[in-house]
Amino acid sequence: MSDVEFRGGGFDEDLSYLIDLVEHPDPLRTATTSPRSAIRSAAEGDQVVAAIERACESDPRMALRLVAGLSSYWWSRGLQDEAAAAAERVLGMLGRTVPAGLEEEYLLTVLHGASSAEQEQLDLAQQVVLDGVGPFKYPVTVLLWSLVFGPFEASTTVADVLARHERDGDAWTRAAVELIRGYPGLVDIGPAEAEQALRIALARFRMLEDRWAMFLALTGLRQITDDLLPVTSEAVELAEELGLEEEAGLLLCERAELYLRAGALDTARADFAHALKLAEHTDCAEAAAAAQIGLARTARYAGNLVGAREHLSVVLGSCPEELVDAREEAAHELRLLCSAEATA
Repeated sequence: MSDVEFRGGGFDEDLSYLIDLVEHPDPLRTATTSPRSAIRSAAEGDQVVAAIERACESDPRMALRLVAGLSSYWWSRGLQDEAAAAAERVLGMLGRTVPAGLEEEYLLTVLHGASSAEQEQLDLAQQVVLDGVGPFKYPVTVLLWSLVFGPFEASTTVADVLARHERDGDAWTRAAVELIRGYPGLVDIGPAEAEQALRIALARFRMLEDRWAMFLALTGLRQITDDLLPVTSEAVELAEELGLEEEAGLLLCERAELYLRAGALDTARADFAHALKLAEHTDCAEAAAAAQIGLARTARYAGNLVGAREHLSVVLGSCPEELVDAREEAAHELRLLCSAEATA
């Protein structure tokens, strides 16, 4: 590791040292501390993968603790794929056994590996939630559970879990409760209440400097608020800060459409052009098509019919067949362009 040096005292001591790092008392909200920097280097390197593999062979309980201990880090960095791979390996080793005293660690591992977990493992994990009486030990657990299992649970069950965390949780947990309460489809409340909850969550996560949670709150807000421009603009900024280039490209297209409706053609054109650049860099066909269609529409509004046709030709000539909506939108825009050309 670049910033973390194993102690060299043998496998058990090295693995225990890594456990000490990932179980730092406040891993999600101490990004500038040296232990947090150490976690960053460890989690992004092959050493953690190797540590989990070795723990699965010699100490399954420690493997489970590693996955749980890294959960906050994986969450805060958007490393879902890495978390899922680690969880799948541990669940494959554990099977249908929940180690005594590590019930929440098992739950977290199932949440990370839910897409590949067996139904009985999902049931065992859910029982951990139903048997609980207070807040989870790991603050991120309530958020991951709500996002992964919440859509399939009765709203009363979700509300009960939230209530015990709102009452006894720390500042981050209470912010997460507001996020879950307002996020579309999880709790049965009205749009105005949901928007208020999401704005409270956004403000709290902003104070805690948790950008990934802020981004999730903004994602929920974009689905229900009428005040779209500032919400989308903050989401664009966060997506770029987090290195989410595909998401940033799509968000730029959404914001450009808002500018277009307001008649701000130059600003819309700049956003569409930026989105196209990001889409080409990430090879994101969906964002590329949206940006080209947006540039075509902007050109048509500005009276540049030749430029509009050029952009549409790119979409209709190279857009993948599976992007049916994009191809239909491009065809519709082409019909509008033909009408404009006929009356020019």
